[in-house]
This record gives sequence, structure tokens and C-alpha cells, in this order.
Amino acid sequence: MKDMTASILPSGQICYGGDWNPDQWPEETVTEDIALMKEAGVNLVSLAIFSWAKLEPEKGRYHFAWLRDIMDQCAEAGIYVDLATGTASPPVWIAREDRSSLPVDVHGTRLEFGSRQQYCPSSPLYRDRSRALARALAEEFGDHPALVMWHVNNEYGCHTLQCYCDNCEREFQEWLERKYQSIDELNDAWNTHFWAQKYTDFSQIHAPRDMPTFKNAAHELDYWRFSDAQLLRLYLAEVNELRSQTPSIPITTNFMGEFEGLDYWEWAQHVDIVSDDSYPDPALVGGAHEVAFTADLMRNLGGGKPFILMEQVTSAVQWRPQNTPKRPGQFALWSMQRVARGADGVLQFQWRQSPGGAETFHGAMVMHSGKRSRFWPEVTQLGRDLDAVSDVVGGRVEADVAIVVDWDAMRARKLSVGPIEAGESFAAARAWHRTLWERNVTCDLISRDSDLSGYRVVIVPEVFIDYPDLARRLEAAAEAGTQVVVAAPTGVVNESMRAILGGYLGSLADLLGVVVTDHAVRSPDVARWSKSDQAVFDHRVDRITRAVGVPGAQPHHALEVTSPALERALDTIGSPTPLMTSGMWGEYVQATQPASAATEPMWLNDEVEVIAQFSGRDGCDLAGWPAITRRQVGKGAAWYIATDLEAVSRDALLRVIGAYARVDTTGADLPDGIERVRRADITFYLNHSDRAVQLSGIVGRDLISGHQVSGHAVIAPRSTMAVTHTDD
Repeated sequence: MKDMTASILPSGQICYGGDWNPDQWPEETVTEDIALMKEAGVNLVSLAIFSWAKLEPEKGRYHFAWLRDIMDQCAEAGIYVDLATGTASPPVWIAREDRSSLPVDVHGTRLEFGSRQQYCPSSPLYRDRSRALARALAEEFGDHPALVMWHVNNEYGCHTLQCYCDNCEREFQEWLERKYQSIDELNDAWNTHFWAQKYTDFSQIHAPRDMPTFKNAAHELDYWRFSDAQLLRLYLAEVNELRSQTPSIPITTNFMGEFEGLDYWEWAQHVDIVSDDSYPDPALVGGAHEVAFTADLMRNLGGGKPFILMEQVTSAVQWRPQNTPKRPGQFALWSMQRVARGADGVLQFQWRQSPGGAETFHGAMVMHSGKRSRFWPEVTQLGRDLDAVSDVVGGRVEADVAIVVDWDAMRARKLSVGPIEAGESFAAARAWHRTLWERNVTCDLISRDSDLSGYRVVIVPEVFIDYPDLARRLEAAAEAGTQVVVAAPTGVVNESMRAILGGYLGSLADLLGVVVTDHAVRSPDVARWSKSDQAVFDHRVDRITRAVGVPGAQPHHALEVTSPALERALDTIGSPTPLMTSGMWGEYVQATQPASAATEPMWLNDEVEVIAQFSGRDGCDLAGWPAITRRQVGKGAAWYIATDLEAVSRDALLRVIGAYARVDTTGADLPDGIERVRRADITFYLNHSDRAVQLSGIVGRDLISGHQVSGHAVIAPRSTMAVTHTDD
């Protein structure tokens, strides 16, 4: 990865523009587009992302004249180019020359031409032609004055994450042999003695296509890893061609937030600048948090360096069942939110709304109605506003709190057959991040290998795989003064999906002072009398059944608070009782070294403080067992949370943890709806509410309006202030 600490543009501006597809339009529209781009303040466009068929209409015959003409016009207009290799959509002649170049889905069906990403990662023809095209583009355009960045492929794995053809199966067998060295090692790792799955040779192992019932989770997880590696190999093949010709031009490929299929910690090592696509749903109240979470993730994938928002939409997408457009001001607000959290570029899909095809109704900077669209004034105003805050380019965002996110552990959690079906990717990390975001606490999202020094709080939520090295580094951080917070379910299996024996938490148990002996999951969705009977229970006549207690069907766990500090935090929030609530997850927790005199149900010792315990108010079988514990470790502490806390409970607990860590988690100095983020010496105030908000105590100059602020300021609904402080 190159050291991208300044703008990729020679002007030092924030990048602004989007995907431009001039090959879809006549010459007069292209001329109009250039003029409109100048009006909107566009300084960067992505070209040729889906243009392979025009770049190479026949095998080995390249047609670059049209692209050179477009790039010449861009250079003349002062617009720079992020040039794509076009390999995301192979042309029809590849599919017709070799049908094995088309991917096969998990059901064994070969997918046909006529969409996009219709390629098998193992196809020799696709590999050869994609590398050749990248090499030809580099030779042709490597010294073009408009070129500032290469864009390899597009959204790897978005549609064809895994191929299950015979070629991929053979490559999977070879990949497994390299990984495990011997078939006995694989059998042990996969526990193939179960259900008579034992193999005697790597050639017997199949791609995990459809099966009669549950698949071996270790088999599936390795196939996900293999498929990830396949796509990365394709990317690197193109990168090598580009770097051999243009070593000074940065290279990217657009990520997709917390997309589960690719381990972006690994991929980020091979891009020169992180870029991503972001499409939060404006119909959901949590859209702004999705922007913040993904931005923090992208910033940290690049080691804290600035990133580029490669795709977003001005208005509405076309691919949801219902497609709500962004509200007035929301396009600019969410764009500035990205800049505040580390983006040096704000690009859109797309520049001009397509006249036809699958994305006809996907929004754009220039809508079908052209300048008549209500979004056009927002597009031009954002161009001016981004230019006004360009001093932030290259600046960093600092954080005292970090959350560990791990792709492999997340995939293991999803593939695990029980004890409860996993939800969205990184659900627990998103929940903890949301609580911090609501409290205006800036947070880093870090890998299990990241440097932990400098963080006052490190949260490890739902890291399903036990990582001994992570445990050692967390202990060192706690010894140095960090508050380490581990939340369930963590440390449940090893990297081969084998259960941790002797008590879950594994290598974290010594740090936390506790082990998990059993899981206790609730099933609130069980609404029937029995598995086969749809009848509804009636307490008037069902005299035996009405005496049966079923706490497992309750929707929540209740927790009794035993810590005075936590009680005060709940009281501050306005919680009416000293009870906390959590979701469906619960665990039986014991001390690693129980006191000899301890009795059931809490085998604890003086090293472990119980902050909260499970309540028995609904007949819960966990009643009296620890739900939240704390153990002093050196200058810091290690906390364990044996359940999935709900929002109020997370908030209260973070107030207490923040007090120990000397991190302000109150957020009480700002009105509702206001997000505050500091990047370098600029503080962004983002008003997500539907009303104007008055702020006090602000002194400095608002870069967006150009006004000096002396104590009081009013921010309009869904708008931003970017204040350079004169008192720093």
C-alpha cells in the first residue's frame, strides 16, 4: 500500500464526481456532460467500469480511441479520471468461447450471460483476458495527464462470491492440500469422524453444494476462505500488470462496507487507497448510523489514513423492493458525515441516470429530468461545500475507543449450526458502535491484529473464534490501563470450527477471570402450542399446561444491577427500575478459579466483581448467575458481558466504563440530533434532525458558510457546520 496521506488530485481538493458512462450516450450528450460537470464542481470521474465489450469487442482486438477522446476532453476541462480495468463484466464472446468461464451456483446450475459478474474465478480464459486487458490499458493510458487512479474490477464478490463448478472444486482440493499438508490433519480439523465424513484423499473432497441436510461448518468456512482467496488472486493479477507499467499511479478496488464474503483486512493490504460503496436506506431511522459505522471501518482498514467514498446515490436506488429517495439536504449531510470521519472523496453512482437496462431507475447526479430535478441544486451546492472544506484533506480522526471486528469470526458465527441463527454481519459490533455514536464518542473499528496501545477502551463483541494472540495483547493492554470489554458469544470455537473444550472463552478466560460453561438461548418466536399443533393455549381450560413455566419463550432477559455506579447511570438515563434488559442470548458463567467456600449458583471469587446478574422475575433458570463481571487487571480492567445488552443497558454500562477509562460518554452538551466529529483541526457539527438547532459555546469560522461564529450558531435541518477553531 502506498502512503496516500494527501489528496490524489494535484489541486489538493476533495474528490467529487462519480461513475460516468459516456459510451452509453451520443456525442452531444458527452459535450453537455462536461459542461454540467464544470457547473457542479466535479473534479474526478470513474470511467470504463462496465466497458469491456467496447474496449475489446473481439478477443485480442482493442478499441481505445473512444476512451482516449473522452479522457482528452476530461484533461482539457480539468477533470481527472479514476480509470477502471472493465473486468467486472466480461463480454459475450468469452461466454461463447468457453462456457466453463460462466459460474455455477450452489445448486449446480450454470449461470448465463446477460447480467454482470458472470465469470468463474477459476476460468483460465477469464484470468488470461482480464490480465491482458489491464496490461493493454496501462500501456495505452499510463502517461495520460487525466489519469490519477486505477480502479480494478468492481465490487468483487457482490454477485458471484462463490462458484461451485468442477474447476473450482479441483482448485479447492489443491488449496486444502497446501493448507493442511496431510489428509489426517484435515480430518482432525473438520472432525470428519462425525456422520462418517472421513476422507482418505484430497481428491475426494467436493465443493459444498446443496446437501440433504446440515453441512459441516468447517468445510463451508474453508470454502468461504478459498473463494475469498480466489478473488484476491484475480485482483492481484491485474494489479501486477498495472504496477509494472505505472508504478506511481495508486490502485483501488471498491469495497462494500461490512460485506461478509471478503476479508477486507486482508484486501486492504493490497490497495493504495481504500474506497467503498455505501447505500444506507433513507427510509430507515438508522441510516445515519450506517454511514458512520461504515466510514469508521473504511478509515481503519487503511490504518487511519483517508479513504474515498466511491459510490453513493443522490436520491434513491432501484434494487430494493421499495426505493425511498433521500430527503432534502440528506445527500449533502451524509456526504459531509463521510468527510468528517475520514473521506477525502465523495463520488456517486452515477453521473447521469441510465436510459435503459437493469439500473434505469437508479438515481444519479443528473437525473432523467436533467437540471429540472430537485436534486440538481443539491448536487451543485455540495460541490461548492466540499471545495470549502478541502483544508481537511489528509487529516486524521483520533479515537480513544476501539471495537474489534473480525471477518473470519463473523463468518464462523454465521455458518455455525446453532445455538442460535446469526443475524446481520457484525451485528454486535454495530450495536456497541451505535451506542458510542449516539453519545458522540468517536470510535475506531480495528482488526484482531491491530495495535491496542493508545486506546482507553477496547470492546471485543461476538468474536466467535478464540484467538490466543488477541487474548495476550488484550491482557497487555489491560495491564497498561485499558478497560477491556468482552461480550458474548466470544471464544466459542477455534479456527477450524471445533468447540472450545473445558469452558468457552478459551484463551480469554484467564484475563476475564471467568469461563462460560453453558449457553442459554431464549426462543421468543415460539408461538405455537407444540411443534405439530397450531392450537392457541387457553388458560381457562388447559389446566395442566397453565401450570407449566416456559421462561425460554420470553423475549428478553432481565438483569438485576448489583453495582451502585451502574444504578446511578441507569437513574441518569431515566430507567424506572434498577433492572437492565438484554436480548435472547444468555450464559452460565463461573470463575476460572472458584473460591473453595463458594456455593451454587455463583462459583466466583474475590477477584471477580459481579456488576449485574440475571433476574429471576420471570422464572428464568439463569436467576442469580453473573451477567456482567469485572476483574481488575494491572492499571486497567477486564469486563465480561454474558448476554446481548439492549440499547439502554449498553448506554448505562458504557457510562460506567467511560468513567473508569476517563472517556466522556455522556454526550449531554449537545442537543438531540447533533453529531460532532473532529478531524484534524476542523470540528464537524451535523444536524440529523428535522428542525433547526441552536448550539452554544462555539468559537471559530464555519468553512461552509464562511461566517465567523462567536458563541452561538444555528444549524438548519439536515445540514452541516465545519468549524475551524481559532482558540486551538
